Amino acid sequence: MVFDFYRSFRKWLNWGRILTFGGDVLFSLVAMGILFCFFERANALDFRFYIIWGSLLGLALYLRLLSRFSLRCFNGFYRLISFLANLIHRAIMIPVRALVLIMRPPYAMLRWLSMLLYRIGEIILVERIMRINRRLREWWKGFLPPRINH
Repeated sequence: MVFDFYRSFRKWLNWGRILTFGGDVLFSLVAMGILFCFFERANALDFRFYIIWGSLLGLALYLRLLSRFSLRCFNGFYRLISFLANLIHRAIMIPVRALVLIMRPPYAMLRWLSMLLYRIGEIILVERIMRINRRLREWWKGFLPPRINH
């Protein structure tokens, strides 16, 4: 069932071939490690052929009888989770949209006022800055020797 959960999850997320292959290899290694731990604990490191045979037979029976049903259940679960997440997202967006609608006129007024103040400050300060710039150039030219043109 865990493999079916993983398989349905990767199908739901639409993984590519490379990611699917890597995930399958990783899942197989983890599953093999878990099976090894269970076999070790159950049989005290005494591996017998019937353990492997029973595991493979159980896997084949599960895949033949229950796998389709569990895949359908998992896919239904994913659709339900997706529906609920979409519903929650819509519920959260209702007050956000209302706030955006309410704040649009004050934002427009603040934007207009800030642009007006910026332009006024630009007119007042640019002239002064240009005057200071000219004075600094003249002051600096006083330190330099005169240019000789050939």
